[in-house]
Parts: sequence; structure tokens; C-alpha cells
Amino acid sequence: MTDEQGFQKPTPGFATIAVHTGHNPDKWNGAVAPPVVMSTMYKQAPEGHKGYVYSRSANPMRDTLQECLAALEGAKYAFTFASGQGATTSITSLLSKGDHLLSIDDVYGGTSRLMRENLPRHGIDVTFTDITDLNKLENAIQDNTKMVWLETPTNPNCTVVDLAATVQAVKKRGDIIVVVDNTFLTCYLQRPLDFGADIVMYSLTKYMNGHSDVVMGAAVLNSQEIADKLRIIQKCKYCNKTIETSLGLGSKIET
Repeated sequence: MTDEQGFQKPTPGFATIAVHTGHNPDKWNGAVAPPVVMSTMYKQAPEGHKGYVYSRSANPMRDTLQECLAALEGAKYAFTFASGQGATTSITSLLSKGDHLLSIDDVYGGTSRLMRENLPRHGIDVTFTDITDLNKLENAIQDNTKMVWLETPTNPNCTVVDLAATVQAVKKRGDIIVVVDNTFLTCYLQRPLDFGADIVMYSLTKYMNGHSDVVMGAAVLNSQEIADKLRIIQKCKYCNKTIETSLGLGSKIET
């Protein structure tokens, strides 16, 4: 689309979003690179806090990274965690005793271990099936299924799931949260939210970081209801990463 002068309206590309989103030099006394804020506590005004209270709950470095991740995904919210496993643990903490989780059978080994050995101890039923077969998927969904866990391509076998068809099949069965581990393709090549998924999960350690020197995970989403729950989980479980790591990963995403 063009404006009245005949010029194409500027639309920021992927690289522009990666470099600039979350950066606010005007707020940082003109600093082009995000300043390192090491403080764990923040001065409070008599009438109430101005946004930050304690660095475990929120801090400028983490917020800058999360804002960038959300923008790259075309999403409203992003939450970072100490690792991909930290993200997985936090996302599955949305489930309650008596709930059922259905996962792709070719899921990442660390995820499989968590689901097989940890979740049942909390009263969560877990089933693995070949989700690439829609008939098997539909037959595996139960009345108490609250979450379906997808991974495409899978690590390490690179099994590919038809996201559009799979999400549609799941959503026909009720209000079920669909999670997609998008670690291998990243938001540069695949945006699961555009196919109707509820949460996109990342091990940022791998391609999003790209330098084999940072361990971190993330969950990206649009639902305010789920975001409010994840924010509490992130704060209470202390699954977040250090300020320095947030800054380091943020600079790597730019490249």
C-alpha cells in the first residue's frame, strides 16, 4: 500500500526489529546500546513504585530482551527463563492435578524426561503419540486434555508437523492450550502463533543465540490470561536468567 505522496509506507523488516525493538536511547540518556543495570532493588516513591521493585520480578535488561522476542514473533508477550528446560517446566506449571497433557512422541529428550518422570508426580497424566497422524491425534485427546505439546521440526530427528491442520484438529475438541517448541526453525522461518498456537517455546541456547555461550529459554504468546499466569510462575519459581545473560543474548539476536 502507498501513501498519498506515492511512497510505500515504511514497514520494519526482521533485521530492523531485531536491532531496534526494546531499545530506547531517549530513556537511557542517549545511550544507543542498552546500559547494564546491576541493581537488585529500586527506590520507591511515597505514592508507590514506578515499575521496578526487585530484579527477580523484573529488570530493564530482561524487559528489553523480552520486548524484542515478542516483536520478532509478532506477539504481545514474551517471558525468558534460565534455560529451555526452565521454559518447559514453567509452561507445564500451567497444568493442575488431574489434567492431561498430550505430546508428540518424537519430542526432545529433555522434554520427554520431564514429562515422563516429573509431571506424573504432580498428578498430571501424560500421553505420547504420533501427532503427524491426525487420526492418532484425535483419538489421543481426552476429556481432561488441557495441553497439547508440539515440536516441529523435532530435535534431533527433524520430524515435521502440519501446524495448521494439527492446531485446527485440537481446537475443535475444546479449550486446549497448544504449545509449539519452535527452537529449530525460530521465528525467522516459522511463526506458530500465526497458525493458531497459544504458546511458542524456545531453547534460546541454540539458533536464537547462535554462539554456544548462553543458556536460556523463552515462552512467547498473545493471551493475556496465560501471560498473567506465566508472569507469576516466572517470578515465584525464579526460572529467569541473570541480567548479564539477558544483555548478552540481546546483543547476539541483533546479529
